[in-house]
Amino acid sequence: MTFPRMTGLSALLVSAAMLPLAAQAQTYPPSAYQGGVSSQTQIDGSAPLQGAPQQTQQVSPQVRADTERAMHYPLPPDFMTRAAATIAELQARNIQPPNSRGTSLSETIRQISQVPGLAPVLQSHGFTPESFVMGMTTFGMTLAASNGQLPTGMPSPNPSNVALFKAQPEQVTALMQAMGNPPH
Repeated sequence: MTFPRMTGLSALLVSAAMLPLAAQAQTYPPSAYQGGVSSQTQIDGSAPLQGAPQQTQQVSPQVRADTERAMHYPLPPDFMTRAAATIAELQARNIQPPNSRGTSLSETIRQISQVPGLAPVLQSHGFTPESFVMGMTTFGMTLAASNGQLPTGMPSPNPSNVALFKAQPEQVTALMQAMGNPPH
């Protein structure tokens, strides 16, 4: 089974959380992730795709810490169902996440908490700004790892999240559909 790739609205929604980490991380060599483990996780059992070309820049300590935090964050068993419902409500209310490109997870969480109308929607689905940003970041990075889209040297996702994806492929697809990215 192959999970869908993120495009369109899904990329916008996850960019509020994941893309600052993934985009920055893709330009750094494996040695920049000292203490990390190469990400060779394939959730669906398929062969990994080639990672992004590596460059010789150094990753900042903040990006390294944010990447580690996101890759090890445990998703609750009902995350995908609640996140899909949250995204549907945000879309229905025309609430857009801020552009967080290049910001830390902490700054992204702060920005999300300041979007008018967003916090009550999150709360009604059992999220805080932090748990939503962390969950969406973790979801996106785990999905990218499942499709071999993370560069060499990135830490592997939390094994319980990998197991959750394997146990709930319909919820993975449903969340991607809610984000505007139907399965291929």
